[in-house]
Amino acid sequence: MKEKYKALLGLGGTIFLFSFLVIIARFETAETPQMFLLFLRMVVASICFLPFFIVRKVWRKPRFNQLIAVSLLSTINVVFFMWGIKYTTASASQLIYAAQPILTIIITSVFYKKKYSRQTVAGVFIGLLGIIFIIYQSAVEKGETISGGLIGNLAMIVAMFGWLHYIIFSKDFSKDYSPVEIGSTSVLVSLIISGILFFIQNGLAPVSITLSPNIILAGIYLGFCGTFLAYLLMQYAIKYLSTLTVNLTSYVQPVVTAILAIFLLGEKLTLSFFLGSMLVFFGVFLTATLEFYHRRKV
Repeated sequence: MKEKYKALLGLGGTIFLFSFLVIIARFETAETPQMFLLFLRMVVASICFLPFFIVRKVWRKPRFNQLIAVSLLSTINVVFFMWGIKYTTASASQLIYAAQPILTIIITSVFYKKKYSRQTVAGVFIGLLGIIFIIYQSAVEKGETISGGLIGNLAMIVAMFGWLHYIIFSKDFSKDYSPVEIGSTSVLVSLIISGILFFIQNGLAPVSITLSPNIILAGIYLGFCGTFLAYLLMQYAIKYLSTLTVNLTSYVQPVVTAILAIFLLGEKLTLSFFLGSMLVFFGVFLTATLEFYHRRKV
């Protein structure tokens, strides 16, 4: 049971790491080609992961080819998100990712015959209502549309499905592989593909890229904190927690990011955001926290 509580704390850590990642990437992608920033992120992460990958000789372990195939799902997520965010709104992308817990229940119920309590399902729906409320009210208050562009939204849907299935399928490998082994394989696969895509993008639309101190620091954070540490914590959480609990980060993520933006960027806290956040955290409480409480009593 102690491992599951540690995994829950690790999952919370990934939320904060990814939230800071969003804030940093928000500034850098405005002037830096997306695929270059993604490639730089994966270069830094690969440098961190490579010693573990080599020392543990991950490629010699059973089902390594299958692990590579699953790692492609993670690559699909980062590539399509980085590409698609340019053609849609941040609100639309958050709403699309917030569909993960609902889809997790549907997929695992239909294909894996997993059963969920009414309390769990209620918590997921309450959290989703909170996310929808926040996004809708933010659009009304700022007078902006939340629909986004068709191409961008389609890319976000592909990215979301990639991440959703990566979490579902990589859990099966946690029996034979450690979090660092799964994370290193995923990152190395993404490094190769992001490098190819960067050269293709630069070949189609050449852009002069300067490695300024800001870009270097951003790449270090995106690669080390936002990828290396985040992947380790995420895989640790996947190993000891249910896929539904892990996917609940898609509810908490936009709320935590907005809270950080309030303190770090001076954005204004509104009553609608506060109310929506309460719905999100209450939904997560029903779905995950009470589940741990009941297991403890048993």
